Amino acid sequence: MLGMQLKIEMNLNDELLEIAKTAANKAGKFLNEHKFEHKKVISEQGRDIKLILDKQTEELIRDELSITEINILGEEIGLQEFGSDKLWVVDPIDGTANYFRGLDQCCVSIALMENEEAILGVIFNFNTNEMFYGLKNNGSFLNGSKIKVSEIKERSKASLTTGFPSSEQITSSYNFLDSLQGWKKIRMFGSAALSCAYVASGRCDYYAEKGIFLWDFAAGICLVREAGGKANFKKIDDERYQVEFSNAFL
Repeated sequence: MLGMQLKIEMNLNDELLEIAKTAANKAGKFLNEHKFEHKKVISEQGRDIKLILDKQTEELIRDELSITEINILGEEIGLQEFGSDKLWVVDPIDGTANYFRGLDQCCVSIALMENEEAILGVIFNFNTNEMFYGLKNNGSFLNGSKIKVSEIKERSKASLTTGFPSSEQITSSYNFLDSLQGWKKIRMFGSAALSCAYVASGRCDYYAEKGIFLWDFAAGICLVREAGGKANFKKIDDERYQVEFSNAFL
């Protein structure tokens, strides 16, 4: 009976993964269609920027996911409840500032979670047509090919991807700069989701950042873990997180 229940759950998760991939594909196509058009900014606070396209893309994704009747949390619209014990976590454009300026380091990010357990994750860089996806107990993939984290064990040979902290306190900035010492290479892509995908695929070895939101990294949890890495995260206030994703050797 337990084996049959597990099989049913796995089949359901496979179906949910396909729904998420379809939603990401449609969102990516929509964003590519508008890529070179004038993009209307609806808000610009601090280092953050919001476009009308952010909300329109999230609405498109929600239309695709709502058929599952699973709760949806999105960066632009917030929480939509269906009474489910699971949660879709959506970032319609992770790396909006890059998208706005015509840079390719941006993506669509969709995750499915149950409490803090990651069931699946989809990260689609629509600029390069690279779809990273992972499914619990089934591995992680890039466009159908299985991916694994790197096997680099020394900081002096490893690449760190991160984001400069938004804190204006000079002490925090100094501490951040001090933490960068010892790494062979430092990369700042401007997209947390892609940073996770790059750790999962072995393009980078470690991702660490403080002050980001669940939708920024949720899809990366399953991707990195299923690729053989570690994904650690903790809340630092009501909404923001500190994350450390690694190849499990560093």
